[in-house]
Amino acid sequence: MAETQKGMHKADFITALVLLGFGVMVVVQSVQMPRLEHRGINPYTIPGLVPGLLGIVMVILGGMLLARSITHGGYTLEISRRRIGQLITIPQVRRVTATLAVCLVYALGFIGRLWYPVSTFLFVFGFIVLFEYRPEQPVRTKSRRIVVAGIEALLTATVVSVVFRYLFLVRLP
Repeated sequence: MAETQKGMHKADFITALVLLGFGVMVVVQSVQMPRLEHRGINPYTIPGLVPGLLGIVMVILGGMLLARSITHGGYTLEISRRRIGQLITIPQVRRVTATLAVCLVYALGFIGRLWYPVSTFLFVFGFIVLFEYRPEQPVRTKSRRIVVAGIEALLTATVVSVVFRYLFLVRLP
């Protein structure tokens, strides 16, 4: 088997585990969402229905990917300090790690502790600045990027809050 195919089966194995874990988490969270029976809401329009179905699809597809990667030996990861050191230097891995960190700060640090529009504004603004800010650019370009990030974050936080509160009838924290 070619080295790249072997690497893909290992990547498929890890991706499958992430999809399975995330899919299960989505299903559990969607079951815990309010069903709005007290408002006489049709059971097919509850807020957790679509996320729950998407979570089930993720679990099914993740399971299929896991089975395929196992049959091709993808579970032999050969993890070592040297390989981990090599992974850390790959720009794509660093970006994914930064994305996960920002999302975890939002989900675990902001939500429930700050008013939802404020936490969403901070998340979107921080995310845009983190990935769009370039220190080597002229001050004018950097300033414009920061202002645009603020406007986008404000619009996103406002629209998402209004849509969830008044259209989906979901109370946000």
